[in-house]
Amino acid sequence: MAHDVFISHSTSNRPVANAVCAALESAGIRCWIAPRDVMPGRSYSGEITRAIQQSRAFVLIFSAHSNNSEQVLREVQLAANSRLHIVQFRIDAVVPSDDLEYYLSGPHWLDAVTPPLENHLEQLKSSMQALLSLPRAGAIDSPLPVSPPPSVEQNISAPAVPPPSPATPPSDVWKRVALVIAALGVLGIVALVIAFTLLRPKEPSATTTPPAATPLPTIIATPPIAKIEPSSVPRLSVAPPSPSQVLTTEEAELYVKQFNRDMERGDLKATMAYLDDTVDYYAFGPKDKAFIAEQMRQYFAFVPVRVFAVGEVKVQPGPKPTVATLIFDTRYSVRDGLGTLSTGRTRTEWDVVRRGDGLKIIRTNWITYPDSAPSP
Repeated sequence: MAHDVFISHSTSNRPVANAVCAALESAGIRCWIAPRDVMPGRSYSGEITRAIQQSRAFVLIFSAHSNNSEQVLREVQLAANSRLHIVQFRIDAVVPSDDLEYYLSGPHWLDAVTPPLENHLEQLKSSMQALLSLPRAGAIDSPLPVSPPPSVEQNISAPAVPPPSPATPPSDVWKRVALVIAALGVLGIVALVIAFTLLRPKEPSATTTPPAATPLPTIIATPPIAKIEPSSVPRLSVAPPSPSQVLTTEEAELYVKQFNRDMERGDLKATMAYLDDTVDYYAFGPKDKAFIAEQMRQYFAFVPVRVFAVGEVKVQPGPKPTVATLIFDTRYSVRDGLGTLSTGRTRTEWDVVRRGDGLKIIRTNWITYPDSAPSP
């Protein structure tokens, strides 16, 4: 069933999310909420992705629980990348985490901290009706930001009914519309930046170097979308000796570069050949190749242009004598299907073992550092 609003929430706040859903639907606003609307037999992550991309607005039930939820962070990232109107329905007086603050510093919010909850639902309904009467963020002619973010956090106090459209509307309505458009411009710079579900994991601990992500490729674009300086490409002639018995530093560099070239070409079969039968895959935990292949397929489809430059590859002993840990940085420049350019750096960490048919990745994790503005 078609829907207007995606409701994101922590499972600990499900009663509040269900109340919000019921209130919006009573006003004729169609909602998508998990687990109610997840189709049986379908991939949960795939259903979430499709539901967000097909929505017009995104309501976040913001609380202490959702502030620390990896799943909620992934959903907010997808909403930002899909250029949805994001509204925070704050039920706890907490400061957003650094990861969430990156996406929530501009979007609208409603204060529902003071009980009872019912007193705030009417305001949310009228606010969403007003917001849905505006054009979808993705419909803006320019895919890149057209105005700076607002200097202060915005708290929507929407009218009881959608804004009228007379020849000379009240000035306060125009001010709200201008703030909404400014916030939407900010969302234009947030594009899909590597990784198959486009997520930012937690900072790695001091003892285990930052997690390594499924690596990023080198380029299949015509013409190239980013200029990579020659100095950014590592040389293998002076590679230090490897402290691991599994593989040498030179072999590790060649292995990482070849993986990135296959990713850049969008060669799904070749990319899957680097993985072991089961991989401890990012925040998802142990997953088989079929799951990762589907994530990769969606990534290739949504980000058709990919440029990657691999930096120095470090080799460290793994958790077992038969395992080596590879750590490397990758500069990326990607352009999604809407033409939006994103650049930045990704710190990646793999655990690899040597099988009869070659090296295989058994664990992959990563953390992404987007540039504040895409490189030209």
